[in-house]
Amino acid sequence: MFSCSGSLREPLPTSTTLFLFHRNHVKAKILIAEEDEGLSEVLRGLFRSLDHRVKTSSDLKEVRRLLRDEPWQVLFCSAGMWQASLADGDLLAAARLAAVPVPVVLMAAYAEFDLGEDAIKAGATAWLPKPIRSAAAIRGLEQALSQTQATALEAPAPAEQPPEAVERHFGVLVGEHDSMRQLYDQIDKIADTDMTVLLRGESGTGKELFALAVHNASQRARRPFVAVNCAALPEQLLESELFGHLKGSFTGAVRNKEGLFQTAEGGTLFLDEIGSISINMQLTLLRVLQERKIRPVGGNAMLSVDVRVIAATNEDLEKRIQDGFFRRDLYYRLSVMPIIIPPLRERRSDIGLLANWFLSQISGQDGGQFTLAPAALQALENYSWPGNVRELENTIKRAVALGGAAGHVVQLDDLPDNIRTAAAPPPAEPVDASAAAMPSIAGQLMTLKAYLRQCERHYIRQVMDECDGDKKAAAKISGVSLGTFYRKLEEHQP
Repeated sequence: MFSCSGSLREPLPTSTTLFLFHRNHVKAKILIAEEDEGLSEVLRGLFRSLDHRVKTSSDLKEVRRLLRDEPWQVLFCSAGMWQASLADGDLLAAARLAAVPVPVVLMAAYAEFDLGEDAIKAGATAWLPKPIRSAAAIRGLEQALSQTQATALEAPAPAEQPPEAVERHFGVLVGEHDSMRQLYDQIDKIADTDMTVLLRGESGTGKELFALAVHNASQRARRPFVAVNCAALPEQLLESELFGHLKGSFTGAVRNKEGLFQTAEGGTLFLDEIGSISINMQLTLLRVLQERKIRPVGGNAMLSVDVRVIAATNEDLEKRIQDGFFRRDLYYRLSVMPIIIPPLRERRSDIGLLANWFLSQISGQDGGQFTLAPAALQALENYSWPGNVRELENTIKRAVALGGAAGHVVQLDDLPDNIRTAAAPPPAEPVDASAAAMPSIAGQLMTLKAYLRQCERHYIRQVMDECDGDKKAAAKISGVSLGTFYRKLEEHQP
């Protein structure tokens, strides 16, 4: 780990760890605001070993200038420098209001618990307790790089772009693929209920945006929408963050704190990465959902709350239940109304729409109109997008920021190598003829759409038979995500 004097007490991550990290992220430009030069140097060495560009500073004026004048992907900020900045210009606010908002990772000792908690409420992505372990620093960086900005202010569209160019459903969602339209219908149906919603989908599919869409469509829309990433907080801080605490209830609790359930009163609380919380926290959350009451840390009185809870996960919760890491009763309580979000590769017709939406946002900030060259669009549509919509957004921003987008046109050469050279999507693997006997239309003519739906139903039944009912294995053979396979099963239930 890193001590506050900057020493390194655990080895740097292995080459395997570095490979897994690099596979999902482009090189980043990182700013470190830290008074402890020893710690700054150790962090710089760690991040540079991952091929990132790093700048360190212990001067507040310089940090503000750097945030104003240069684009950054992440700001690592010490609690001391953040606290010092509050008198004449909050660093977190400066990062949030940069031309391209910068996620902030706060570094604070356990004695500065309240500062870490305040920073999370002020918009920090994560809080790293000192002394900092190298693995924790990398996780903090990865969280910051993958942050979804669900509530970014809408920039005014340039005059030459018709306002109807890209429709945003429920104010936040972009997409016209059939799978998206089905989700819009589902959101319409559940919005005005108080059912707990469980959003399931791969990382980067925009689960927070879907949660915000449900909130926006509901009668709670005028009340707060509060989001928290459960994986970003240590267990003790998460409990205090959700339920609040009383002064003196633990070391560092120097005043009473309101929890996020109270902050979201009358509105919606979004719990992202719900699969990461501990068994003890799961039991506490289950009681809150059942009783609609919370007990602040260190308190005895129960407080009633009126909050709709929307949870999200990219994990296989059924597998975690089998392995003893997730409570079955909480799973049933959360998944009253599941929403399965398809990965981007399963709605390729939306890729161009999303890319142009992201370009329109950059156009509003830049003052010019950015467009995609046909060859660049083709490459984007051919790529498999393991990081989904988040990866597409970062790719577009990178192409404009680093490629320059000469003439405000993003060219093929502005895209990363792995996307530029992407081959066309491979055809589906052939299925054994005996297992995929096509339904006959003899004597019962039907539309092509109805016939293809019948074929899909037949295929799913055959795959489930071959896999003896193992949905995970069936999804793998089918070449779709587990969430998509669950959705298909629901669609074709007799």
